[in-house]
Amino acid sequence: MNFIRRGIKSITRTQLETSKFGFYLLTPIAIMYWVGLDTDRKFNLPGFWPDPSTLNQVPKEPHEIQAELARIKRARLEKRKRLEEKAKELGLLEEKEKEEEEERQKQQQGGVVAEAST
Repeated sequence: MNFIRRGIKSITRTQLETSKFGFYLLTPIAIMYWVGLDTDRKFNLPGFWPDPSTLNQVPKEPHEIQAELARIKRARLEKRKRLEEKAKELGLLEEKEKEEEEERQKQQQGGVVAEAST
């Protein structure tokens, strides 16, 4: 204990500040070095990331993009029809709204046919 007291008393303010600076500077560097070494072994969680074959693949070719857009439009139309039928069963749509919806659908279908022909 006496040895430590003698060592502390013999350290000057400059030496103390220099050692503090070195500690503050080297501690984050040492932590980053430790974390950066062999990260596969330290932070590997088997089964955490899904297999690439099971993920959705983004279409890149023009025909793939058109097919995907057509699939999305079909799914949206089916969902709309299903929700409208459910609303009709529950009596949420009035006759006037039903007619307007039918007219809009006819116009949209006519627009889709016109776009497809051009």
